Amino acid sequence: MTMESFHHTLPDGHQITLPRFENVPMGIVRKTRRMTAIDQIFTILEELLSESDLEHIDKLDRAEFNDLSKKWQETSSITPGESTAS
Repeated sequence: MTMESFHHTLPDGHQITLPRFENVPMGIVRKTRRMTAIDQIFTILEELLSESDLEHIDKLDRAEFNDLSKKWQETSSITPGESTAS
């Protein structure tokens, strides 16, 4: 298991750092296991990011948010809705 983090610079220049999906703590995975993919992503972000980071996320338009989500998922070996046992 790699412990590398995902780093992403938002359009406003703010940089966020997230763990790869496979490194999201199991407690968060458990809380989100029955949610839709979009609810999973927002819940995971709310659990992992600071209020300052979330304020920057809130300013993204849909295309910018989708870009962030897509790039985050591409750096990981699993995506929301998929367990590590899959």
